Amino acid sequence: MISTPALPAAYLETAHLLADIAAPIARDFWFSAGTTSFKSDASALTAADTEIESRLRTIIAARHPDHGILGEEHGSTGLERDWVWVIDPIDGTRQFGARMLGFGVLIALCYRGQPVLGLMDQPVAGARVLGALGYDCTLNGVALRTGTATDLDDAILSLSNHNSFAPNYLHAYEALRPRGKMVVFDGGCLPYASLARGLVDLCVNGPDLEPFDICALVPIVREAGGVITLWDGSDPDITAHGGVIAACTPELHAQALAAMGV
Repeated sequence: MISTPALPAAYLETAHLLADIAAPIARDFWFSAGTTSFKSDASALTAADTEIESRLRTIIAARHPDHGILGEEHGSTGLERDWVWVIDPIDGTRQFGARMLGFGVLIALCYRGQPVLGLMDQPVAGARVLGALGYDCTLNGVALRTGTATDLDDAILSLSNHNSFAPNYLHAYEALRPRGKMVVFDGGCLPYASLARGLVDLCVNGPDLEPFDICALVPIVREAGGVITLWDGSDPDITAHGGVIAACTPELHAQALAAMGV
């Protein structure tokens, strides 16, 4: 890990401002009859995705002109800069397009490639989780802490959609599916907030994630006391792709990785 300077409070203010701007756009679309289209890779896309990201990029450029931006819908600019914002305007677009609640707005800030701030906002529920280096992880301002589970069979697990596990990795999914005292499925980004709250003990996503899916989750989990890595055990950074595993304790993280056999 690199040495990171103290995170200015102004950057947290920017993150909240961005979420405040994104929330009504997402809510209005969710309550509308707007349709869902599909990109060339068959992933879902709505007008809210593109509008939110465009608005947020404008705000970032105005408030922090020396910062870079990486977004899911409109590409990247200034990735060589020390500070780079990473935006997933609607994480969980399939659920969002079907007017389900398993989605969130993800906003992250990286310093020299390392995620140091992560914000997850569920605008219909009015739930906002913020994790930032040197600050408590909070839900609507209330400090959060992960649970203490260390045994896989006594833990509450969250597994992503099994379709996100490529055929050569389905064994990892099947190894975890019968474990735990309770398992929830296909929750998108929201289970990582539940992990920070101590309500879920282990989250595993298949190897189809991109940096804008991952970066915001890292400070949320870590500042609440949890562990989050890629499947190979490495620390996620702004270039991270692939499967993610997060746990409330190092012991549970290690046990789950061993069970997955990846």
